[in-house]
Amino acid sequence: MSEYLKLFSRRLALRSKKSCGQPKAAFEIIDRGNGKAVGNIALDMKARAEGLVGEIDVSVDTRYAGQGFSIEAIKRLAEYAYDDLGLVKLFAKAPNANLAAEYTLRRGGFSAMNKFTRDGAYKYFEATSPYFRAES
Repeated sequence: MSEYLKLFSRRLALRSKKSCGQPKAAFEIIDRGNGKAVGNIALDMKARAEGLVGEIDVSVDTRYAGQGFSIEAIKRLAEYAYDDLGLVKLFAKAPNANLAAEYTLRRGGFSAMNKFTRDGAYKYFEATSPYFRAES
């Protein structure tokens, strides 16, 4: 596999990083305009009753915040997770009072769940594969 996945857009590429624990996929977010790494995104996968699911964790350098890199990286990683890895659902969490993080996840295709971490500091979000249909 190429060090760059097919997760390209006009201004962003995701480059594979070594990940210590499996099953986890970790990538650098690369600005194609200047070739510099602007952040990281990771996908931690787990098997559940409904199928393979993953949790996304994204971070972008504060110098590049607000430029849409996180949203675009989330969308590209979701495509990869659904199309190539066969995941049925993705989860993410955002700090409870961080409206920018919540906005980013919503723009990336996630919906808020009515679920918080035990300490209430984080709110959970989910996205479902367009190919997945829950059996009745």
